Amino acid sequence: MSTEFRTHNLELSADQAGRRLDQALASMLPQYSRQRLQGWIEAGKVRLDGRLPRSRDKILGGEQVRIEVELQAEISLAAESAPVDVVYEDRALRVINKPAGLVVHPGAGNPAHTLQNLLLG
Repeated sequence: MSTEFRTHNLELSADQAGRRLDQALASMLPQYSRQRLQGWIEAGKVRLDGRLPRSRDKILGGEQVRIEVELQAEISLAAESAPVDVVYEDRALRVINKPAGLVVHPGAGNPAHTLQNLLLG
């Protein structure tokens, strides 16, 4: 898995005044989840006017934000062929008997051999 370095330089607008930092960033950077942004703030990857902020810090408006992070490359999905125990199926619903221990979807440490890969196959 490759790593991509990403930097964002933002100015928080006056209409963000009174909001929490994590909420303001989530509205300005919708490509990232609020949880991910909170993690970056806690990890010291976010600077607010040159200092380390907290997620709950209130915005005044006009602050400068710098975010420097490493992003893992997205995992591409690949269809895999294996039997899937379908208990019930109609046009709107499919009920699967998922074996214990089978990971549901690809993620860190589990890029393949998941239920999602099997369903694609």
